[in-house]
Amino acid sequence: MEKMDSPEFVLSSLHSAPSGSPTPYVPHARFCIFRGMFAELPDNKHNTAPKNERIFETDMPTFTTDVRMQKVPELFGSSAGHAKSEDQAQGSGGGGPVEAVFWAKEIQIQWRIKGHAFVVAPDIEGEDAESSGVRTVKSELGKRMRVLQEGKEKEWSWQTELTAQFGNLSPGMRGE
Repeated sequence: MEKMDSPEFVLSSLHSAPSGSPTPYVPHARFCIFRGMFAELPDNKHNTAPKNERIFETDMPTFTTDVRMQKVPELFGSSAGHAKSEDQAQGSGGGGPVEAVFWAKEIQIQWRIKGHAFVVAPDIEGEDAESSGVRTVKSELGKRMRVLQEGKEKEWSWQTELTAQFGNLSPGMRGE
């Protein structure tokens, strides 16, 4: 991944099919930028946001998106909880099935990753941190977070991770 000029991948998710369709979902694919593995944010000299110490490692690729993009309701609407409205697709949650395809042109290799994608949103910590979406995200992602530094787990912050992820984006990508 480090050798790729631009770590792009195609992300496919499921979108509710139009009424009367013979199937409940249709696939939607789009290019995304790989931002690193969750809890293992790569160094960026331009990122002034606070960053978690490397207490965990994971095998969960991350990307960033805007809540107004179709990916977000797709991840909620095709998840086990099947969000029925856009109101239910706000904040942390989701878990819809996805497939990511990386093409490493430099070495002529393709990687396919299938799994479930979750949204980590600003409600991940604080007064709304007990919503079912937050509990689901922390539970499902927590199962894949391997401890590197025993006894320091409570020092790691979900909110710090979220802030640092967006700090790694250029000002234009952050909407500034």
